[in-house]
Amino acid sequence: MPYPVSVISFLFLFVAIAAQASESPWQEVRYKDGIRVLATNSTATKILKVKAVAIINADFGRVKAVIDDVEHHGDWVPYLIETKELQSLSVTEKLLYSRFDAPWPARNRDFVYHMKISQLEDGKISYQQQSQQSSLMPEQDDYVRAVLMEGAYSLTPIDAKHTEVELLFYTDPRGHLPL
Repeated sequence: MPYPVSVISFLFLFVAIAAQASESPWQEVRYKDGIRVLATNSTATKILKVKAVAIINADFGRVKAVIDDVEHHGDWVPYLIETKELQSLSVTEKLLYSRFDAPWPARNRDFVYHMKISQLEDGKISYQQQSQQSSLMPEQDDYVRAVLMEGAYSLTPIDAKHTEVELLFYTDPRGHLPL
């Protein structure tokens, strides 16, 4: 069943919930309201790699416009205080900065990351994201600089009114997080 663009924000909530998942390759850990959440353990770390998949009740162009509007990601990404473009590297590549408000007693987190947008032959668009160090945004004392090892949005047009959105999230939050 398709859902409105605001459902993208729920993908982030379910990704956070999936941290409680058991160990196995791409195991479905939750399905609710049309959002499927899967998780797998990385062989390199004990950190879960998580992906969420949903069909959004909006045309491909509208969903792409929401993802492209980085300065308004805070309108739909839970706990996100700010995302801003630090540098435009090309039409398809940007250096971005995001700050997240972590629930007490955890410290807030921030990320500096490179995002590359690719148009694939099948009509799909992929947004690949990975942490990158940059002097454009030095670490701040009141934030823990987390590491985005792998992040991605994949947008697939289903028909004129529906788009499949997949979010992949693999990050080292660094520092202490309460269980």
